[in-house]
Amino acid sequence: MLILYILRHAEAEPEARTDAERALTSKGRDQAKAVGRFCCEHEIYPALVLTSPLVRAEQTAKLVCKELGEKTKLETANFLAAGMNPERAFAHLSKFSDPGPLMLVGHEPDFSEFIGAAIGGASESIRLRKAGLAKLTLPETKPGVGTLDFLLTPKLL
Repeated sequence: MLILYILRHAEAEPEARTDAERALTSKGRDQAKAVGRFCCEHEIYPALVLTSPLVRAEQTAKLVCKELGEKTKLETANFLAAGMNPERAFAHLSKFSDPGPLMLVGHEPDFSEFIGAAIGGASESIRLRKAGLAKLTLPETKPGVGTLDFLLTPKLL
């Protein structure tokens, strides 16, 4: 069984030299810290945080991990870069054999499509806001078998 926490990056600058270089705003940094505090308060301690290599996602992941403390490892995962599709995500996630809970930090609409595929629903029914957090339980690492345990907006964190 795989437990996934899905975190969309926090608010980022609207423009930068390249899309990949867009950094978090002050509000985005506060949002990321709030997610980390929420996780601690609710005893959500992923064994590993995997992040997209884009600056805004990496910054979000680092701030969350800082709040979580030394219990959580952080790795960059190129498959989480903007443009990820569910098939690619499932292929990469199938390589993890009982790692403990994972947190994925990345982008929209990629995560809505992945969550939709995981639970056998339509991605149009799911909207993960910036700094939004979802929890998925996957008894197997394949589409259509997952359960969406929660999906929280940043205002609830």
